Amino acid sequence: MLKILQSLLKFPESREAPDFEFSPFGVVHVDAKTGQFKRVNTVFAKLMGRTVAQLLSISWMDLSQLGAATGLSDEIRLFADERNGDPLRMPPVEAWVQKLSTPDGSQVVVEVSFLTRVQGPQDTTLWVLIVKDIASRLEAQTRLQVSEQRHRVLADSARDVIWSMSPMGEITYVSPAVEKLRGVTPAEAMQMPLNETLTPESAAVSMQYFQEVGQALQQGRTPQSFQGELEYYRKDGSTFWTECLSFPLMDSNGGLVEILGVTRDISERKHYEESLRQARIQAEKANMAKTRFLGHISHEIRTPMSAIMALTDLLLRSDIHAQQREWLQQSQDAGHLLLDMINDILDLSKMESGQLVLARQVFDLSTVLQQVSDLVAPACARKGLDFRVVLEAGLPDKWMGDASRLTQALMNLVSNAVKFTDQGHVLVRVERLDRDADWERLRFTVQDSGIGLDPAIQIDVFEGFERADSEQAQRLGGMGLGLTLCKRLARLMGGDVGVESMPEQGASFWFTVRLQVGTDDIHPGAGLTSSGVSDEVLAGRRILVVDDNGSIRDIVRQLLQMGHVQVDTAENGLIALEMLQKASYDLVLMDLQMPVMGGLEATRRIRQIPALHKLPVVALTAGGFASDLDTWKALGLTDYLSKPFDYKKLLAVLNRHLPASSASSTSLQEDA
Repeated sequence: MLKILQSLLKFPESREAPDFEFSPFGVVHVDAKTGQFKRVNTVFAKLMGRTVAQLLSISWMDLSQLGAATGLSDEIRLFADERNGDPLRMPPVEAWVQKLSTPDGSQVVVEVSFLTRVQGPQDTTLWVLIVKDIASRLEAQTRLQVSEQRHRVLADSARDVIWSMSPMGEITYVSPAVEKLRGVTPAEAMQMPLNETLTPESAAVSMQYFQEVGQALQQGRTPQSFQGELEYYRKDGSTFWTECLSFPLMDSNGGLVEILGVTRDISERKHYEESLRQARIQAEKANMAKTRFLGHISHEIRTPMSAIMALTDLLLRSDIHAQQREWLQQSQDAGHLLLDMINDILDLSKMESGQLVLARQVFDLSTVLQQVSDLVAPACARKGLDFRVVLEAGLPDKWMGDASRLTQALMNLVSNAVKFTDQGHVLVRVERLDRDADWERLRFTVQDSGIGLDPAIQIDVFEGFERADSEQAQRLGGMGLGLTLCKRLARLMGGDVGVESMPEQGASFWFTVRLQVGTDDIHPGAGLTSSGVSDEVLAGRRILVVDDNGSIRDIVRQLLQMGHVQVDTAENGLIALEMLQKASYDLVLMDLQMPVMGGLEATRRIRQIPALHKLPVVALTAGGFASDLDTWKALGLTDYLSKPFDYKKLLAVLNRHLPASSASSTSLQEDA
C-alpha cells in the first residue's frame, strides 16, 4: 500500500500536499525540525483519541514513546534540534514501529512510514508520514507464535513421529520420538535418504505417492492425503511396520506449502494380526483334521451299518411271520435314524470346513417331493397320519439347483413332523414368494397337528446342540442336529428358516431357497426316485462286486441275486483288473478304500484299457466329500452309491446304467 501511495503522490517538493482525507490510514504533516503537527487527517485524529485542533497544538514528541519496539536507538533523533542545525531531509529510517499515547493513558502500536516531504509556509520542511494501527496484526502474530510453540511442544512430546516435508522434498522437521522409534536423532533422520529410511517395497509406495502429489499440482488439483502401512529401518538394520498418514497443506492460492506426516509404530498390532493368522491356520488345520476324522469314523460306522441294514432288508423279503416282520421293521427304522444322525454330523462338519459344495443341476421338483413321500409313507401309515403335498398353482416343475440337499432339508422337517405327531396330519406346502432377475424364492412349509413347541424352545430350536430346560424339551429328545442342518442348508441356498407353533396346537416349520427355473431341454441330473424301479431288467446281467469286506461282498451278492443277476466278487482292485481282462461284465460295483489297490486307482487303470472305456463303474463309498467329485470324474467313475444302502437304492443306480435307455447318464450323482 505504501509503494502504491508513493507512486501516486509524486509531486514537487515545493507543492502543497493534496488532501489526504480519502486515505484509509492516518496521514500527518510534521515540521521536520520541530516535530510540530501542521496537518492531520481524521483517521489519525480518531486513532489518537483527539480532535484535529488538539493535535495541531502539539508535536510528535508529545505522543511518541521511543523504545526497543520502535526499531530506533536512543541516539537517533527523529527530528533535528533547533539549536543544532538544519532539519533532516528524511527520518533516519523509512519505516518504524512505535507506541503513541492517547489522552486516557493507553498506548497505540503503530507502524510509521515516511512518504515524502513538502515545502510548508515560510519555507519550512514538512514530512508526510503514514501511520497505521498494527495492534491486530501484532495480536495475530502473537497468536501464531503461541500456536507454533504449542504445536512444537505437542510434536516434540508425542509418542508418534511427526514430520514435515517441503514442496522440494526436503525433510524440514522430525519430532524427537524418532530416536526411540528408530534409534536415530531428528537431525540424523532429516539427512537420511529414502533408501536408508524405508525398505525397497515401502520406498516404492512412498515415491508413488509423491509422484501423485506432483501430478495433482500440475493439473491444478488438490493432492490427496495418504494412509498406508510402511516398513521402516532402525539404526541397527532391523525393520518394523508403521502406519503412516500424510496431509498436503495448501495456501490460499492452491500452492503446496508443505506435507505434514505422522508415523505410528504398529509392531504390536502386526504381531497380534500374525498371531491371529497363525491361530486361524491352526484352527483350519484342526477343523480339517476333525472333518477327516469324522469322515473316517463315518466310513468305519457305515460299513457295519451296511451289513446290518442290508441283512435286515433281506430278512424282510423272506418268509417270516408278522411279529418278526414288525421287529425287523423297527430295527430297520432305527438303522435309518442312526444313519441320519451320521449323515447330519458329517454334513455339519463339511459345512464348518467349507467343503460342502452345492450342485447346480436341473431337477424335477415333483421327483424331490415324491422321494420325501416315499421315505415317510411307511411311518405315516403305521401312525395313521394323513400325509399330503400341496403345490401352488402354476409352479414350474423343473429347477436348477442341488436336489439332494433340498430333499435333505425338507426331509429333516418332515421327519420331525411325523415323529412328534401321533394323530391328524402332516402337510407339505410349496409356494413362490418373489422373483429377483433370473432367481426365484420358494418357500417350503411343513405343517403338523402334533405336540407343538413352547416359545422358549422356539428361540434355539435351529441351533446345534441347544435345548431349553423345560419339561417339554426333555421329552423331545434327539441331538438337535436335523433342524440345525436344515438351517445351514437353507442359508447355503440363499434362504432362511423359521417356525410358528403353540404347545399342543401343532407346528409350522418353513425354509426358503433361491433357485433358477430349469429348462425342458436338459435332462434332470439329480433327485432320482426309486419309484417304478424294477429288477426285471437285471435278469441275466453280469456284475463284478469289488470290496475288501467279505460280509459286504456276500450281502451285495445276495441282494443282486434277488434280481437274477450273475455276480462275481473280488477283494481288491488288483484282482478286479485281472478278472475284467478274463471275463465280460455289464457293470462294476467298486469300493474306494481297499488294501493292495484302492478303487480310484483300479478305475483309473480300467479306463486305460480301450475295451473297458465305456464300462459303468459305480463307487461303493462310505465316505468322501463333494470336493472329491471332480477327482472321481477325472478318474472315470460313472456314479456312486453311499453306504449303507437298501435294495431299492441299489436297483435305482443299476437301472440308470444297465438299461440301454440310460446309457447317456454318466454324471456322478448321489442317490438320496
